Amino acid sequence: MARPRSPMSSLSPDSVAHNAKLYAARAREPKTAGELGSPSRWLTETQKKIWRQLVKNSPAVLGESDRCLMEIVCVLKAKLESGVIENPLISQLISVLSKLGMIPHSREAVPEKKPLTPDEWDSLDG
Repeated sequence: MARPRSPMSSLSPDSVAHNAKLYAARAREPKTAGELGSPSRWLTETQKKIWRQLVKNSPAVLGESDRCLMEIVCVLKAKLESGVIENPLISQLISVLSKLGMIPHSREAVPEKKPLTPDEWDSLDG
């Protein structure tokens, strides 16, 4: 099994510059298409609340292709919160959360969200 690659945030800028061709392939990785949008109509109010909470706290950029996984997560998480979930479903929940980049181990390949407002201390670095 291949070693998991280091996230870009932990790489030395000198290393990236020296091995530019090696890291150029990361720029060609698939991008998220479309927007995730609002919760599906068929979800219950509890599941819709979970949807909004997950979207708000997601470290990854979620898109239209993530809708099905998000619906699965919302249904399973609602069962978890109500206390009627079985052990195999917990494993499925963890698996789907991992695929969406919401589990710490799987976050290393997900690019960080940039803050919308610049930090006043960043101007002092120059």
